[in-house]
Amino acid sequence: MHIPTPSSFFPALLPLFLPLTTALLPTHLIYEAAVGTWYENLAVRASGSILLTEITAPNLYMIDPLSPNPKPTLVHTFTSALWLVGITETTPDIFHLVAANGTLATLSSTPGSNRIFQVAFPPGRDTPEIKLTATLPEAQLLNGLTTLNPTTVLAADSAKGVVWAVDVETGDSRIAIADPLMLPTSAFPLGINGLHIRDQTLYFTNSALDLFAKIPIHPDGTAAGSAVNISHAPADASYDDFAISENSDLAFLVTNTGNSLEDVGLRGEPQVIVAGNLNSTELAEPTSAAFGRGEGGEGVVYVTTGGGLVAPVNGDETVGAQLVAVDIRGLGRR
Repeated sequence: MHIPTPSSFFPALLPLFLPLTTALLPTHLIYEAAVGTWYENLAVRASGSILLTEITAPNLYMIDPLSPNPKPTLVHTFTSALWLVGITETTPDIFHLVAANGTLATLSSTPGSNRIFQVAFPPGRDTPEIKLTATLPEAQLLNGLTTLNPTTVLAADSAKGVVWAVDVETGDSRIAIADPLMLPTSAFPLGINGLHIRDQTLYFTNSALDLFAKIPIHPDGTAAGSAVNISHAPADASYDDFAISENSDLAFLVTNTGNSLEDVGLRGEPQVIVAGNLNSTELAEPTSAAFGRGEGGEGVVYVTTGGGLVAPVNGDETVGAQLVAVDIRGLGRR
């Protein structure tokens, strides 16, 4: 989730700029919704089907990207909320997502409305069982969500600039991490945005600071050190969410207003734009990315977009929310 604003960041926290190159990979538009829709996040089931959260309505969709004519089916409408944002799989085919009474126009949510719901698919069924698992009355604006362990998720509070640890069995929540690299700025209200865990390290983006960073964590989700920056977003762009590989040093970050997908090496390799560009609607205001799973999902990164709804491409071009497949097989593996 990101709304464009003049960049404001702390220069002392930035690394040296890495060379930015372009190596465009094949893309395929799986589905494009009506103009005025915004897909915020996605999670890929083991079957290969994709769950999509919508921020312009509290709808959760599912789509089979390999079907002859892919079209989302409505899984559930969360009538007690106005938008859906982060989603994560906690155990096989059991997902948790963030719902709140928020509005994209003001980039705010009603105090006390941030909640986490469980979406559990029984074996062999595509109709899930849904229940409320936690309410976070002190959270300001929950956004990205990731799994710490089968009973605990970490949630990015973009407005407060902290990470919450939430026990999805008891509903208990606590602030687990607060670090300067997670804070918003006076110029832009969204700090930490997307977040994912790999090898006892929490990787995250900060939309206000245009950063991709990492911080070591303890098994309980608390910080084991200070956050350090990995990369800075390209000019005219800001990082939103991302996909991170479990078995290589590949991370794919969406650049939101940059209308592109960027490959960022976790060890400081040069940044590479692998799909889209600033002046194209191929990826119109991308919001999130995830690796494919199941048959046909190998070597694919799926990207959701907001269609340029908030930041029109070239100043006046908008399309509907998109789900796009990027073939990364030609990029190689690190």
